[in-house]
Parts: sequence; C-alpha cells; structure tokens
Amino acid sequence: MNTQSTIAPQAIAGTAHGLWFTAARRAELLEEPVKKPSGTEVTVRAIASLVSAGTEMLVYRGELPAEDDLGLETCVGSFGFPVKYAYQVVGEVVEAGPDALFKVGDRLFVRHPHQDLFTVRSDSWLVAGVPGGLAPERAAFVNLLEVALNCHLDVPVRFGDVVVVYGQGVVGSLVAQLARRMAGRVAVVDPIAGRRKAALAWSADAALAPEEAPAAIADMTQGRGADICIEATGAPSALQAAIMATGQEGTVVVLSFFGTRKVPLVLSPEFHYRRLRLISSQVSSLGSGLQPRWTRERRNAAAFDLLRSGWLITPVSHELPFGRAPEAYDILDTSPQDAMGILLRYA
Repeated sequence: MNTQSTIAPQAIAGTAHGLWFTAARRAELLEEPVKKPSGTEVTVRAIASLVSAGTEMLVYRGELPAEDDLGLETCVGSFGFPVKYAYQVVGEVVEAGPDALFKVGDRLFVRHPHQDLFTVRSDSWLVAGVPGGLAPERAAFVNLLEVALNCHLDVPVRFGDVVVVYGQGVVGSLVAQLARRMAGRVAVVDPIAGRRKAALAWSADAALAPEEAPAAIADMTQGRGADICIEATGAPSALQAAIMATGQEGTVVVLSFFGTRKVPLVLSPEFHYRRLRLISSQVSSLGSGLQPRWTRERRNAAAFDLLRSGWLITPVSHELPFGRAPEAYDILDTSPQDAMGILLRYA
C-alpha cells in the first residue's frame, strides 16, 4: 500500500510509522513522512496510546459501513479499507509552529491514530494538554473516561438508585466506578468471570453472569426492576436484557456502537407498559440541556481531574511495544476473555 505524500522534502519533519487497517482483520505498521509544523500546528512524539476495544475493533473486523464518515480529521482512508483510525495518543511536543498553543516539551492527549510521530493543529478540540504529574498511561484513558462521564451527564444517577451496567470492558468498568460514587446499589453483568471478580473489588455490590441476572436484579430491587440500566457490551442481546430488567418509568442507556450489526428487539410488553426511556449516549456532543454550562473543554477537564484523583482504576491487561501493535487486535479478537485495556508504549 502506498502511503507516500506530496510533502516537499524541505517541509518534512521526519519519518513515522502509523498503524493502518489494510483489510478486515489485518493491521500493519506502515512508514510515512511527517510534515514540519506551521501556523498553530505542533509535531508530537508519542509516548503511549490506548487501543479502544469498541470502535477500533469494529473497524478492524470490517463491521462499519464503508461509506461512513471517519468523524476525525486526524484519521485517513475509509472504513472500506485501507484506513488509519484510532484516537487515544499521549505524546510530547517536539516542534511547534509560530502560532501554536503549546510549546516544545508540553505533553498532550491527541485524538489521533496510533503513530510514533505526527503533526496536528493545536487549536483543534482533538488536542488537550495533559495536567502536570499525570502519568501517560493514565492520561491515555481520558477519552474513554469522557465516554463514561458523558453517560452519567446524559442520565444522572440519583441517590439510592439501583444501577445495572451490562458489560465490564474498559468503558463499562469506568461507568460502574462512577456510578458507585452516586448510586444506592450497583450491579454489573458480564459473562467473563475475571471481569466480574474485578468489578466486585472496584465498583459493584453484585457481579452477575447473564443467565443469573434477571432473578438477581429482581431480588435486589424487591421486584421493582432497576432504575437505570446501561448497555456497554456491543452485544444486541444485552440491550434486550437491559430493557427486560428496567423498572417502571426507568431508563435504558445505549452506550455501545453496534456498527453494521443488526439489533433485533422485542418491545412488548415490558418497554411499552413500563413506559421506559431509551437514551442514546454519544461522546461527540453534549446534551442540549447541559449547554452552555457544559462544553467539551469542561468535560475533558473533569475527566482529567478524575484521573488525577487516585481512586479511579484504569484497567490495563496488556502493555505492548508499539512495534507489536498489530498483536493487540488479534488478542482482542481471539481472546477477549483475557483482555481489558491494551496500552501501546513507544520507544
């Protein structure tokens, strides 16, 4: 695959290696030139990046419509392949344009694909300064923590609520940990025993296998059903289970992105007769009822504050050198029961 650009030789800052998805279930590190920064741009050398087991795996498996917009100006290609797509890199500024908002030596979180060197506009919402003292491996979680935080902004938990979180991958784990600070009781549902064990240590009053969840949730709510059920699995069956487990006039939150997967639902009688609310929570925007008080910048700052607080667990199961980055996707694809967050470290 040709990744050569038309950048003039005198405008090249160096050579980079970026992770591309070149076909379904094929990830490769490819070489490409990096332009020198101009205007508000900065050139960033990566320190660590986090693989998203949700959207990135949909891309890796070819489960997104080829015609869909990539959504991020830093990503390149199309979902029909080849495509360079990811969005969780922590790095250090090594060169800055004359109008850049950051200086050499500053550490940044950038919504950019996995790449060891790149140039990006510093005045974009895709770039945020990392607070001093925050380790890169924790800072890499800020985007997924914003997903979890946005969920709770969309559907606030009231004191005493029973909250059930379906899925204890990285996002589900973060959602449950935040709920624990507010809810009366938190239950999680996940088929993987290791994730259930971790949830009991980090956030949950009850950690349930899918087959035992209906009876257990009914028991812990005295038959009322949960106040809030949050689907964070990406599995259509979990969304159906969440609808069935939610009590009268309760709320079901759809946090997953299903891509091209079909989501058949049975809505009668529970959904209609219980007058349930079905809410989509998506991190690219904030609910209109929160604006103008809440902005992307405020949410980002709140997420960084949570990461600095010390109590929040950022679940990492694997750390790989960037040169082995393609292995991360094979692990997530073939051994999901063994994987949580996968961090890539750069030399």
